[in-house]
Amino acid sequence: MPRVPSEFRKALAALLPQLRAFARFLIRDPARADDLVQDAILRAMTEEQRWEPGTNLRAWVFRILRNGFLMQLRRGGAEQRALERFDARASSAPAQLATAELHELDRALDDLPMAQRESLTLVAALGFSIEEAAAICGVPPGTVKARVSRARAVLAQRFADKT
Repeated sequence: MPRVPSEFRKALAALLPQLRAFARFLIRDPARADDLVQDAILRAMTEEQRWEPGTNLRAWVFRILRNGFLMQLRRGGAEQRALERFDARASSAPAQLATAELHELDRALDDLPMAQRESLTLVAALGFSIEEAAAICGVPPGTVKARVSRARAVLAQRFADKT
């Protein structure tokens, strides 16, 4: 009895959030993780005839994803070295002013010490209270407050110099 492709594809689509989470855990880079998921889905769709109905589709697709990840690791040495030499900041200038400003903010945040960047992100970007951020970081609330204050002062000074 022939399989209905739409059922197979619906089942694959339902697995996307779990596949993305697993890929992000493996790779730690959202863009590369999404590429890995796309490759796994494409391989699963291409090899649909190899999947046996009644078996665990989730396990089958996760294995495809994991094997793709391991294959990238094996051939990734030279590719990773080339990517490390690439300086994303040296790419062509953004065409729009807003994009340029976002890139400048991104660079400014990168220049902050990790503890300040983490505290500022938790409080200012993600909306955690000082106490919640302190619990997440495992430090006293006063430490988070000081880190956020110092980070904001550095950013304010950096952007005041630009105007």
